[in-house]
Amino acid sequence: MKRVTFFVRPSGGKWKVKREGAEKEYRVCETKQEGVRVARILAGEFSPAQIIIEKEDGTFQQEWTHTNCSVLFEGRGRSSLKRR
Repeated sequence: MKRVTFFVRPSGGKWKVKREGAEKEYRVCETKQEGVRVARILAGEFSPAQIIIEKEDGTFQQEWTHTNCSVLFEGRGRSSLKRR
């Protein structure tokens, strides 16, 4: 099964969360922390999944790849995410 990749990228002072191959971003967030939270929730819906996070200057910062995305939510409980 092919993994689904989500990116958290800076964009004009905000942070966009986008699924690889999508034409538009899924959500534009005010902070990187919020963008990572959104990406983790989205990744939890897919397995396997990958999240790639960039720094403010657009360079690579961190990557998570999981075959069982429930580990992204250990100790946090799962919450739903509605598209804005």
